[in-house]
Amino acid sequence: MRIVQGEGIACGVCGAVPAVIYCDGCEIPLCVRCRDFDLWGYGCGHVDTKVFCPTCLRDVRTNPYGAWHGGG
Repeated sequence: MRIVQGEGIACGVCGAVPAVIYCDGCEIPLCVRCRDFDLWGYGCGHVDTKVFCPTCLRDVRTNPYGAWHGGG
């Protein structure tokens, strides 16, 4: 996850200011309302936290677990 550095950056989904984090898929800035977190588990008890815009969250090419969120 990459945190937005700086002030006045707008969310790439809704336009709200401030954006706080970048999408791990398409890298657009996201505000607290438009960000969606997902957990990617692998190995023995290892989990990475990912953050996505609503589109990337459901896109199985970007998020392999996207089918769980209504993607195809």
